[in-house]
Amino acid sequence: MNCPQCQTPNQSDSAFCANCGAQLPAEAPASAGGYLPPPGQGTPVGYGAPGGSDATGYGASSYGQSPPTAQYPPAAQQPTGYPQGGGQYQPQQRPGGAVGPFQFDLKRLTRVDQIVGGASLIVLISIFLPWFEASASALGITESATESGADAHGWLWIVFVIDLLILAYLVMRAGWENMPFRLPIAHAPLLIIATGLQLLLVLIAFFAIPGNGGFSGVSIGWAWGAFIGLIAALAAAGPVIWPAAQSYMQSRR
Repeated sequence: MNCPQCQTPNQSDSAFCANCGAQLPAEAPASAGGYLPPPGQGTPVGYGAPGGSDATGYGASSYGQSPPTAQYPPAAQQPTGYPQGGGQYQPQQRPGGAVGPFQFDLKRLTRVDQIVGGASLIVLISIFLPWFEASASALGITESATESGADAHGWLWIVFVIDLLILAYLVMRAGWENMPFRLPIAHAPLLIIATGLQLLLVLIAFFAIPGNGGFSGVSIGWAWGAFIGLIAALAAAGPVIWPAAQSYMQSRR
């Protein structure tokens, strides 16, 4: 033991310093599990002696309290969708193709899908517009009347149903990442069949001009609604039928 006044080494059981005679402090007895060696010797300061430490390395008798349950805080968890090794964010795939919430986003539709949807909506509206115009002259007086496509050709309601199905299908594709049902036909052939049938019915309705009923002096021709419907039907079918026709012709060569 070193003297606190002159730093002279003395025996551990000495009560007074052999050099200056100063009283030496009494040494505290070391317990079996809580003895702490001087710094630089044995285990680090604050740790129990070998065999007297707890599982985490802290001596319970040295601190007078229970050891901590964990030496380090748990690592922060990364947000769902990020790979463990880092990298670009990848949306989490729903197990089994589960349907998520409906969130309408036009970016889910291709440019062709948007053209088909917009043109089909115009076709649907056009069948209620004037398609045919009848004019009659008698005694120098000319009278005219118009008739909508749906009134002139009742089967144009089939086009109305086709347009509703096309629009509903595209709205669902824009609203869900995973469709709530599985169709027996792929996306491209489905649009080819729907828009092709729509164009065929509109063409028949366009060229099937109603008769004058046997009345002389009555002439019937197209009105502006018929031209709008025909152009819209061509615009809806063109972007999907023309590439398919080109591919078929190239495969035949």
